[in-house]
Formats: sequence, structure tokens, C-alpha cells
Amino acid sequence: MRHAFLSPEWISAVQDIRAEFIDHDGPVELDLAANVTVTDPPFGDGPVLGHIDTNGPTLMIEHGHLANSDFGIELPYTLARQLFVDRDAAAVMPALMGGQVKLTGDSSKVLMLASTFAPPADDQQVSIVREVVRRVDAVTA
Repeated sequence: MRHAFLSPEWISAVQDIRAEFIDHDGPVELDLAANVTVTDPPFGDGPVLGHIDTNGPTLMIEHGHLANSDFGIELPYTLARQLFVDRDAAAVMPALMGGQVKLTGDSSKVLMLASTFAPPADDQQVSIVREVVRRVDAVTA
């Protein structure tokens, strides 16, 4: 079943996916922790506060902000969808220059995050992060 990006149902489905990989003991090839604030979601009251963390055994997408993160990003819902779901890097740069995106901390990791989430070609070795991303894509409407 597919759910609207960042809706409570979507977050629950993503948590279920992560739970399947929690005992993974292989390397995670991207080391970052990012706080994400998404403004103007089409549901709920107020912004969606969450974080992305690859420092454990698998990719974590969770509610709330981390006390210690590499960077923070605040952006509107439509742009968050372009960045995290559509992975449209071309849409991010004009928004960044136009002030739609607020970054704190090590903003160079934003581009690393986007490139890691790019879906692999069929003949590539699928990493654990990319497999989780593939599964998250499958539940995202």
C-alpha cells in the first residue's frame, strides 16, 4: 500500500521497513545525521520535524530532531518531495539560492545524501541504504 510522503501512515510504513533491517551488520556507506523540518505539509498542523540517520545498522527516518546532527535543513513540503522522493537535484539549487531552503551545519552533506538515494541500475550491487530507499519508494505515493 502506498501513502502520502511524510504522512503518519507513511512514517509508520517506513518504520516497519527499517525494523526489517535493524539487525543488519554490514557497512552503511554514508555516515550522516540530519535534522529535517518540512513546512506547509498538506496534512496536520504545523511543520513536520524529523531526522535521517545512517550511523546505525540501517537508514533511519524518524520523528523529531536529533540533539547532535551533521546538518539541518528546513524546506517547504513540495521541495522536500522533489528532493527526497523525486530526487530532483536541479530543483534544489534554485530553491537554495532563492532562500526557500535553510541550512545549518555541514551543508555539503546535503548533496551526498541526494546522490546516495539515487536508485541503482539493475546490474549494480544494491547496498543496504539503497535497498531501504527502494523499499521506501515502493510505499510512497
